Amino acid sequence: MKLARALIFVTLAYALGWARQVHSSALNAPAGQGGVTFERVEAVYRFGGQVDFLAVILSPSPLQSASITVFDHRLNVLRSEPLTVNPDGASQFILDARQTNMRAFTLVYWRYDLVLGDGAAFQSEFFSFRYDDNRFDWQELEEGGLRLRWTQGDEAFAQNMLGAARAGLDAIGQYFPVDLAQPVDLFIYASQADMQFPGYDSWVVGVAEPSSNVALAVIEPGDQQTELMGWRIPHELMHVMMYRYLGEGYDHTPAWLREGFATLVEANPTPEYDNALSSAAARDALIPFVDLCASFPVQADSAFVAYAQARSFVAFLRDTFGVTKLVDLATAYADGMACDSGVELVYGLTLTQLEADWRQSALGQDVANTALQATFPYLVLLCVMLVIPLALGLNAMRQKTRK
Repeated sequence: MKLARALIFVTLAYALGWARQVHSSALNAPAGQGGVTFERVEAVYRFGGQVDFLAVILSPSPLQSASITVFDHRLNVLRSEPLTVNPDGASQFILDARQTNMRAFTLVYWRYDLVLGDGAAFQSEFFSFRYDDNRFDWQELEEGGLRLRWTQGDEAFAQNMLGAARAGLDAIGQYFPVDLAQPVDLFIYASQADMQFPGYDSWVVGVAEPSSNVALAVIEPGDQQTELMGWRIPHELMHVMMYRYLGEGYDHTPAWLREGFATLVEANPTPEYDNALSSAAARDALIPFVDLCASFPVQADSAFVAYAQARSFVAFLRDTFGVTKLVDLATAYADGMACDSGVELVYGLTLTQLEADWRQSALGQDVANTALQATFPYLVLLCVMLVIPLALGLNAMRQKTRK
């Protein structure tokens, strides 16, 4: 009952405060410079709709001009527009989130640029908010650096989620330090349809936004929900912990390595990985790892094969060379090594050579023999094309000799 009361209290507080959240970050000139001050700065929004950027801008003299610039979490410009500032200092800028690349659950920054009455230019500090999904009345449970939020489910559901998260962190600790100095927000959706955001593929059932300390997962109610928690929650938490260890260099790591690490910490991983891998191998439909460096395929079936390959390949590297070298590989990529150069630096082999060894070890494939079988018909054709002219030439030479 104590937990239930706490959940109700946190849910109400969260629902009341969510729509109006703003933080300022002194990345530039502080407010108040040149006599300009900013009051009641905020971003008010409904997820998936418009965002209202509000501020009262007080200047000692009338402004010649004003503008607002909105940035994404990497400080790429989303929109830059002139801004009207009323005589009392009130200003409002409305941005339609559907017409930008504003990604769910990431930080959005904005800044004001002013030209004062005397012609002096003034640039405000950056303000920011995290573009969280506020369409739902989320329930919340926080414990030990984990903040769990979900829309459907009782107290037992919450405890199962917490157990899956703890187990996932224990598994992650075999590879990377578990860093909970900043809380991780884990959002659980009850259906895949609820998590269909711009920029996400339609088949996605879990996503991490590591730079925002956020992990998302779909856990459909039903008999399989415990298994789904064990698969999806650790998977997304691995992305967050890997980012915290590698820093911004995490974005430079190959997709096959990031997803390989994430699949390795899934509890009781689905046998569909092995089935997909065997089927693709039998159909000669495996994807070369050089094609899985930047990203995975967007088609659901091909993407699942890519996940299966990544899991098997990274497990092969771990079992063959050890965990330390596997982490060294991630670090090398985070330091800027190219996809093939990283494995050459750490393992002394090319990615193609490692892939051949993996195919032999994990799938029993003799890559050299398979390549020979695949090219045999062309070799036969080449021989025919060479032998016939050669035979005709020799015959002509014989006839000329007789004469």
